[in-house]
Amino acid sequence: MSPQPSLKSKVLKGSFYLTLRQLLASGFSLVSTLVIARMLGPESYGIVSAALGIFYFLRWTSRFGLGAYLVRKPDFTPKDAEQILAFYNTCGVLLCLGIALAAPLFGWWVGRHEITKILWVLTPAIWLDMVSIVSSSLLNRALRFDQISLVEAIAQTANYILSVILVLSYHSYWGPICGTLLQFLIAAILARRFYPVHWTFRWQRHYMKPAIAYGFSYNCSNWLFNLRSLTVPLFVGRLVGIEAVGIINIAVRMVAQLMLLRGVLKRMSISVMAKLTNDKPATRRALTKGMMYQALMMGLVCSGFASCASWLIPTVFGDKWLLSAQMFPLIGIATLVGAIFDLHTAVLYAVDRNHVVSWSNLAYIALLWPSCLLLTPIFGVWGYAISEILALPTYYLVHRAISKQFGSPEYHLVFGFVLASIPPCLASIWFPLSINFGVFLLSYGILFLISSGARKLLLELWAIIAGRFTKKQVA
Repeated sequence: MSPQPSLKSKVLKGSFYLTLRQLLASGFSLVSTLVIARMLGPESYGIVSAALGIFYFLRWTSRFGLGAYLVRKPDFTPKDAEQILAFYNTCGVLLCLGIALAAPLFGWWVGRHEITKILWVLTPAIWLDMVSIVSSSLLNRALRFDQISLVEAIAQTANYILSVILVLSYHSYWGPICGTLLQFLIAAILARRFYPVHWTFRWQRHYMKPAIAYGFSYNCSNWLFNLRSLTVPLFVGRLVGIEAVGIINIAVRMVAQLMLLRGVLKRMSISVMAKLTNDKPATRRALTKGMMYQALMMGLVCSGFASCASWLIPTVFGDKWLLSAQMFPLIGIATLVGAIFDLHTAVLYAVDRNHVVSWSNLAYIALLWPSCLLLTPIFGVWGYAISEILALPTYYLVHRAISKQFGSPEYHLVFGFVLASIPPCLASIWFPLSINFGVFLLSYGILFLISSGARKLLLELWAIIAGRFTKKQVA
């Protein structure tokens, strides 16, 4: 049997498990966010959001890109994984101590001492993440997405359950913090259970030198990308107040939950695209098809939810969260455009063009942060949403790099789906529910009426979904 069908089978099976896990996590996350946000209110929820935003940035940075190295290394041996685990067990622990010492600086900058205490409690979770990422990366390398999904589903479910119980019992922001710590503990235990790696503290320079060299290049681009997560806690929190952090975070969380398939694609893309890049036409076709599916599915979901957000979010979360609903459309549009270029980034990583992604991310931050600093004091939380829109042209850099190496993908249908999503998103900021849905139906109705390609893609997507459902029923 040829390797290609085997790869296709693994990808389809993996996408199913990752999607199932994402659906489960999204359901629990929505419920927990609803309970936590309603019980805590914008101020306490803002403290949680700011602290977790800083924590996750530190967690991503502390990985040094070594997980991606394990996934990509062509001549992998078990010794490589052992050496990286040893590196994490020594240098990682020292890094965590440095983070604990630096925690008061974050609390001082934001103006809330609670953030310092939260970061102290969460610092051990950064080391737990280092331990688990070694085993998780090896599971990714083996395309064992079913086991990855199980680990993450159990860990996240435990987080949400504990968070909700503690918030309902004590009405304190410590609920989601304790839940987060439990999540990383469970993830580390289960990941090592599915893919054990010999525990050691001694690492050798000749093993780690190529790993750190690749990880540094990868981590630079990733680090620049993750700087975005500091925008709200460090800039909005300082300039507008901690309540604004909570308001923006609810809108961002809603966008993230609705675009759950984006997470599935990003998780699989580096592992899968690394196996396709030798065939330039196939890579270009995969990019085109992936962009169209992203734009169609996420555009429909985002603009459809935006049409009812001004009614739904205040109804579910309370009237004090109305501003989150009004901000949702702009953040949704920015996220939709970013999702379209996820595959571009994955391909560039796969062909070791990490520096291109780094320049693109740097350009994004160079537009986002000055815009936020300038507009937020004038327009409040709206300044942040506008800044996200103003930074979108920087995605041209990854498009140009892809076009030079593989040829330009087809964008005309992708632009059509994005353009169709904009009128209902913008209308939802000012108009009532009935008008919003009218604009939504009219906008997409015109697109499907005048574009045979859009109709064909919709029917193709429906055939895939119906076919998968029929196969499951027969089985």
